[in-house]
Amino acid sequence: MHAMTNKKEKEANGIQSFRNLDASDIRADVRMDGVYFFRSSASYPFRKRLDPGDYSYCVMVRRGHFRLSIDFPEPRFIDLAPGSIVGVSGLAPHRLHSVPEPEAMPLDSFQRVPITEEIAAESDVELLLGVVPSENIALTNLIIGPIYLSRESSPECARRIWKAAELLDEEFVGAGQEYGQAIIVRRIAEIILINMTRSILIARGETDAREAGLVKSRGVSTAIRAFLDAPLENWSIDRLARLAGMSRTKFTEEFRRIVGRTPMQTLARMRLTLVARKILAEDTSVEEAADLAGYSSAAAFIRAFSREFGTTPLQWRKRHLASIELS
Repeated sequence: MHAMTNKKEKEANGIQSFRNLDASDIRADVRMDGVYFFRSSASYPFRKRLDPGDYSYCVMVRRGHFRLSIDFPEPRFIDLAPGSIVGVSGLAPHRLHSVPEPEAMPLDSFQRVPITEEIAAESDVELLLGVVPSENIALTNLIIGPIYLSRESSPECARRIWKAAELLDEEFVGAGQEYGQAIIVRRIAEIILINMTRSILIARGETDAREAGLVKSRGVSTAIRAFLDAPLENWSIDRLARLAGMSRTKFTEEFRRIVGRTPMQTLARMRLTLVARKILAEDTSVEEAADLAGYSSAAAFIRAFSREFGTTPLQWRKRHLASIELS
């Protein structure tokens, strides 16, 4: 009984943060409370990161060429150029750097310049950065991975986002703009988030994001929220499909279309992502991590973790602790 209570406590403390994972269900009012923007710049060579923590970042490149290197949830390298937009979780170990990467340079943070101030003209890189201090959005961004779009890959979504950036600039120019400014900034951030979400749907082959992504995902959202509340329960496709009000086949197809993975793959990834965070933040043994993730043995957990992240739990922890120490 005591062991069962401890497991439930682990669920309540750790899994609660994974609510609202369904990035495609954007019909509801998306509130971006606390969001703020700033300018920044860099000169070659450079090696920087965004401040780590429960933040989700939107990086918009106005000038310069550089690379995003990210290690979680899987190794990925994205080359950024003027017009590029990328969403990054502050929970994911990452680096923003010139190419080739000056590995001898220490990692430092970007200087935060108010929107009202200009960036030095001699800088090689000019950025507009948005920050959302939300654990839910940061965790969603962590699980999905970096969200990248450009004027070439997602022309319409990128155009709308850059138009929103122009509105943001206008909001901070001139006198008498202070009244209602926080509301305006929040709404601009919501426009940016919605268009980043649309870009994901379009990249997955949706010909009409409004119809396919915004209208048909309610049942899948219901199922996602149910197993986010208790992901260590013995979920089955049939049970999730019933919650979604769909047949087993329809639910599986719709879930994969929206999320990009099967329901069981998504649940496994969420469990492993949570455990990976705990391994990095706490002195968690492999046996404890296996129990938290719902695996019957440490060996089964290690195999699943290695398949998902390309390394064993202890090697993953050692590598990321070393990265933190170097920074």
